[in-house]
Amino acid sequence: MMNWLYYLLEANLYLAVFYGFYRLFLHKETFYTINRYYLLSATLFAFALPLLQVGYLNELLSTNSSKQFGDGGPEISKTSGNPFININQVITWSYLLIALGFLARLAYNLYGVISLATAAKKQRQGKIILVDLDNSVTAFSFFNMLFINPSIKEKNTILKHEMVHISQNHSLDILFFELIQILNWFNPITWVIQKDIKLIHEYIADDLTTVSDIPKHDYAMLLIQNSFGNVPSQLTNQIFNQSILKRRINMLNQKKSAGRARLKLLLAIPIAGGMLCASTLAFSKDYVLVDLYPEKYRTDYAMNQEPKTAKKVNVTKQEQVPPPPPKQVKVKFPPPKAKNSPKRDQVKFPPPIVKPDVVNKNEVPPPPPVEPPPPKVDQVKFPPPVVKRDQVKFTPPRPKKVEVVSNEVVYDVPPPQPKSETKKSETDIKKYDFHPTHPGNKRKGE
Repeated sequence: MMNWLYYLLEANLYLAVFYGFYRLFLHKETFYTINRYYLLSATLFAFALPLLQVGYLNELLSTNSSKQFGDGGPEISKTSGNPFININQVITWSYLLIALGFLARLAYNLYGVISLATAAKKQRQGKIILVDLDNSVTAFSFFNMLFINPSIKEKNTILKHEMVHISQNHSLDILFFELIQILNWFNPITWVIQKDIKLIHEYIADDLTTVSDIPKHDYAMLLIQNSFGNVPSQLTNQIFNQSILKRRINMLNQKKSAGRARLKLLLAIPIAGGMLCASTLAFSKDYVLVDLYPEKYRTDYAMNQEPKTAKKVNVTKQEQVPPPPPKQVKVKFPPPKAKNSPKRDQVKFPPPIVKPDVVNKNEVPPPPPVEPPPPKVDQVKFPPPVVKRDQVKFTPPRPKKVEVVSNEVVYDVPPPQPKSETKKSETDIKKYDFHPTHPGNKRKGE
């Protein structure tokens, strides 16, 4: 429901711009039919603009996806101090209740017109239904029903005036702006436009009534004599209306606008284009229905070729369209050859020449792979053992007293005697030096 309210706010903003252009350039001109169609088309276009966008502008201008009002409009979903009261629901229900009140007023006015038509005498003249209003000086029309007093003065003039309203379906315009007013009751522009469209209807009817037979002075006097004391109706085109009498007489005497004055309408084209661009760039919304120039989506290949620092394409919730699925490439295999089919010319290629690897003498062979060192194991280092020697204390030898008799020294220990060379006996030689198996110890004669 909140998206619907955001849509109405945006549409009423555009409607105010279009009506401002009308008040500045067109409302004093005498081409009334053009002004009538301008107000109708401007109102329709104002409510159609929020549903349109030009998605290519986002890519062209490289705008950020986060826009002025966020996604779908400003968030006003904050709750008050009471957790059971939601502001969104309060706004929504308030809007609906007031709109229902204006709708009930429209139904009441329709009921009044229909009840008046059913209670009075009626007579049909072609497509027109004449409804007799006895004891009344007013006259008005509603679609193809013409309410008039049969005995009223200047009846032909009044009939001619009201037939213009019926032939151009002015009642349809009034009913259309009544619905616009019900939906946009919070916008005062809708109330002013409804009054202006009814005034334009009277300008058109006055102009066509006085174009040939009826003098403008006499027609103005008829309006002045019958306009006072009549209560205007909300849904009908009433010839005698005191509130707009002065402006109707002024427009009767105003000089016709020149043909080049119609060129002012061309100024509305760039205004409409600017509002269309504003609808795309200044608002982030999810109620867009038509994209006039959609944003170009890049292929997956182009996305992969982009550098990582490339800017990302901005896409709103409504613009995020999944990429198309990849096309499946069908591989066509040649049909199987028939057994009896003639052989085609086959191109025979020579076998590849394999060259052995030439070892370059100057090339240094790569070093052998170095085995990684074994993992270090925490070794517990013990101190070397302390070996204590057996300390045996010997008493130093005491020198013996030597008696000196002469210059020669005499020791107590007698000197060693020289070894005497003793000859071995033959038995010993035989016993020890002879060995019968030794080759050098053979006996003579053996």
